[in-house]
Amino acid sequence: MSLRIAMTGATGFAGGPMAKAILSHGHKVKALARDPMRLASMPFLHTVSGDLSDDAALAQLVKDTDVVVHVAGSIAARDRDEYFEVNHASTLRLLVAAKAAGVKRFVYISSISAREPQLSHYAASKAAAETALQANAGSVELLILRPPAIYGPADKSTLPLMRALVNRTGFVPGRRDAKFSLIHVDDFANVVATAVTNHDTGLRELHDGTPSHSWAELQSVAQAAGSANRRMVYLPKSVVMVAAIGSEILGFLKGTAPVFNRGKVHELYHGDWTSHDQVQLRHGAISLNVGLPSTMAWYRKAGWLPDAEPLQLHAKHRTGQ
Repeated sequence: MSLRIAMTGATGFAGGPMAKAILSHGHKVKALARDPMRLASMPFLHTVSGDLSDDAALAQLVKDTDVVVHVAGSIAARDRDEYFEVNHASTLRLLVAAKAAGVKRFVYISSISAREPQLSHYAASKAAAETALQANAGSVELLILRPPAIYGPADKSTLPLMRALVNRTGFVPGRRDAKFSLIHVDDFANVVATAVTNHDTGLRELHDGTPSHSWAELQSVAQAAGSANRRMVYLPKSVVMVAAIGSEILGFLKGTAPVFNRGKVHELYHGDWTSHDQVQLRHGAISLNVGLPSTMAWYRKAGWLPDAEPLQLHAKHRTGQ
């Protein structure tokens, strides 16, 4: 059955594949965008010009739709109030508009960081949004999805990680013993496209079929894919914190919102970002052994990473012995 979907965040790294996946399932998508031209590559998608602070645009977005998929949010802000305005207040504002329009289902893309709201303003704002939705959903079917770290082609936020994995010596802003879940962007897009119609409700944390990954595992997979990496250096939190403070000062002087801040450091050095949810929403997930090499290949083709290191043959093979 074809449904009418109202969507935010379709211009983002994860939102673009998500919109395409929803369209491929035969649904109609209406997307909110500050610059609708950024969605011109998806001609079957209808756009509404505006942002989450525009009540008129939100009302137009949700009019005559069956399901809201709320992806948009702020990962960078100058202070706590800015995080809460976008991630909490605007989410509640969208729910109110959806209920007034008679929308039947609301799918909210949160973050696994919401599980630890004490770590950062970002995490706290996502947790507050979850609580507000749960308290005000009423008869609307509410599904909250907490993705872990999302990776895949074209994501610049994971570029530093990719560089750490391909450099001969990789510098990691995190703990050696850290455990975390991952999900490939295409896999996540299909999760959301399925969630539009499956009537599942509640709160779900996601992963790629393997709940727990480690830095050593990422290093091993990267090496098999042609990485030159031979050693990982785990930076002390105090060193990374100094860099974050510098980033905040620079952002203050420029009047911009730094993505890298003290809250992000607290998140990076939290030891457990594994999915705690045992409910399986997905089938045929993209494993790390498949997803990471293909992502690295895309980065190399785009010129964002150096070419793969050629395999070094044993001496006797090189001399024909």
